[in-house]
Amino acid sequence: MTSILARSRKTVAAILLIGSLLLLSIAGGIVYTLAGNNPGIAGNGTDGLTIDIYGAAYQNLAKRTSNAYGRGGCTWYAGARASELTGMDLGLHSPKNWYNNVAQTYGFTKSSKPVSKGFAIFSNHMVVVERVNGDTLTISEGSNPGASDAAHGYCAIRKVTRNALEHNNYKGQSFLGYLDLKVSSDNAPTYDSKPADPNAVYVAQGRVDRQWHAYRGDDVATNYTGIACGKLGWWRVVNGDVRFGVKGIYQNELGWWYVNDGKVDFSYNGVENNVHGWWKITNGAVDFGFRGIAANEHGSWYLENGKVDFTKSGTVVFDGNTYRVENGAATLL
Repeated sequence: MTSILARSRKTVAAILLIGSLLLLSIAGGIVYTLAGNNPGIAGNGTDGLTIDIYGAAYQNLAKRTSNAYGRGGCTWYAGARASELTGMDLGLHSPKNWYNNVAQTYGFTKSSKPVSKGFAIFSNHMVVVERVNGDTLTISEGSNPGASDAAHGYCAIRKVTRNALEHNNYKGQSFLGYLDLKVSSDNAPTYDSKPADPNAVYVAQGRVDRQWHAYRGDDVATNYTGIACGKLGWWRVVNGDVRFGVKGIYQNELGWWYVNDGKVDFSYNGVENNVHGWWKITNGAVDFGFRGIAANEHGSWYLENGKVDFTKSGTVVFDGNTYRVENGAATLL
């Protein structure tokens, strides 16, 4: 008898545990509960973005949830995330109410296009637009079992196209529009004189991580690789991050440049190489018009169109001097 009772108690406990993790279907939407040992929002680290759904804003709003707006749901998540970003004590509201009535109370404005740190509002769903990079949006949201699960609170960070978000019957909801929360980037630059052109790429230090990045507006230009200008010089950038310590020849929209220790060296004159060959560098830039003899630490070389010509052999007169050239290497006679 004792063993039967023990087994019964275990069975009841298992049923209760499973029940606590099930979806609760109610009028007006679906509510999801968070698992007990939740590892955090799904997709953490996407586009360099980290969100702690156990932070104070999320915990505080969870205490005020109703069945209609439970923890794990889209309105709970969006409201908590907005509170975290703005520092305001924001309540729980339906998506339509946010868009039609509540936004103006907090000073938020409607927008015809996606805005970093804003809402995208649907008839019965809402997401947070974290970053805008052309037509690609990084969003975060609650109440999405398709992109997350119980272990991650049904919350997720992910990337979508603007078209998919607005026009492809997203989650079966009609799209209403965007709201601008009037928040600077979570890692906005400390740069004190941004370019007037909002599409210009420039280098600055992040306010939060204190690392150096390439920015476009107030957002890290994660899709940019090249050379970008900052207050302290021109810097080699890969996927939005400044690469200190690199040496070589790299390109931006203005040409090819010699980079030393991550920075364009405008004082350098000589011959340096990249995967395409050895090149004449004049004041830090590849001199494609150069023809003649130039030297580096490895010796003197014959160059055509700014590039060492390893097929060249013979006698060359350059700048009043005569050289013997063998396979591109030059010796003063």
